[in-house]
Amino acid sequence: MDFKTMLQLPVLGTNEVINILQEIADIERKEDRPRMPKVTICTHGDSASGFFVNYDSEKKVVLLCDIYDRDAQFQYIEVHAISSISFSNVNKYGYLLSDGKILFTPDPSEIPTVLQLKKDINALELEVKAALDKEIAIGYKFDGTPEDLDKFYASKIIVLLKETLSNIAADNLAKAAFSESISKIEFSLGTENKSSLEKGVVSLTIDTSKGLKSFPKAKGLQAQIEKQL
Repeated sequence: MDFKTMLQLPVLGTNEVINILQEIADIERKEDRPRMPKVTICTHGDSASGFFVNYDSEKKVVLLCDIYDRDAQFQYIEVHAISSISFSNVNKYGYLLSDGKILFTPDPSEIPTVLQLKKDINALELEVKAALDKEIAIGYKFDGTPEDLDKFYASKIIVLLKETLSNIAADNLAKAAFSESISKIEFSLGTENKSSLEKGVVSLTIDTSKGLKSFPKAKGLQAQIEKQL
């Protein structure tokens, strides 16, 4: 992130910052080599530093971790005691801190080819067939040739669908209703999260107006699909 980009960032409350750090951590923990945000939290009488690992919104507690000489250290901090938060190691997540004003730009290594997307979709179809005992066709709907950013989003939607359909397969009632009603899933990119079902085809539109920040979570996407059953 350069200095000019930093000047576009808005002021955020500590609760907003914690939620964004949680979102970053959720993305990074799925990577082979996660780069968790490095955080320093000041309370009214002390301070704590470490890598942001998790936030429990019900318990209102943040978990920081670190390792020194292979000895793990854990710090649990109550949110109501936090007076300030500083963090680093989040260069590529400026788009989350800016609430959409800074455009998201994926690393070139993360942009798949159309052929790779087809392979990933075929692999997902096989997994779904094994989990649901039924063939479900999956398609990425687009006009013309997708741009690099569109292909990146499509690859992340495939991951999202994998998690969502796995959750559905784990619930016997949802699995039965899904298998009876749906024979194909089509997804496209748009500016809102919505779904529809017609003649066994569930059409999903995934909101990319604020990058990955506007994507639905797996539970939310599952709820959207189940409303159509």
